[in-house]
Amino acid sequence: MEDAYWERCPYYAEDKCPHSSPVDRAYLIPHLLSSAEINEAKSICRQCGFYLSEKRKYIRLRKPFKVVLIPSSGKTKFTGRIVNVSGVGALVTFEDRPDLVLNQEVNIEIYSRQKTSKESDEIVIKVTGEIKRISDKDKQIAIMFLEEVRQEYLLAL
Repeated sequence: MEDAYWERCPYYAEDKCPHSSPVDRAYLIPHLLSSAEINEAKSICRQCGFYLSEKRKYIRLRKPFKVVLIPSSGKTKFTGRIVNVSGVGALVTFEDRPDLVLNQEVNIEIYSRQKTSKESDEIVIKVTGEIKRISDKDKQIAIMFLEEVRQEYLLAL
């Protein structure tokens, strides 16, 4: 079966897949499922972000979360968007390059996507990090978290 992402997924192989039920069905009994159900399982896997092809120790999620960086001085807040994020760091892009320097400690607030009016308020993950790389050309900053954020929290956003 083409595009069977679960066959390359380390989390599925280790029985740690957060979407195991539909993926198990598509993997184990594809002949009993409709093409829509199989395509749904493929879509879930494709969007999950847990691929072996990442070739990283920590899997990175590519979701455009809103992020606010607050330098340790606490005077100014910088708002940007996540390019990708893992449990140990994030790559953040800004419209204008913020006035931050390498190895500067920052407080980070990662916000969930906008909710509908029926759902609860935004979820916010707060973590402290250190700036490890600054790209003036791309207006991006790579941040290493000082404490690890569990993947489950990021997937819940």
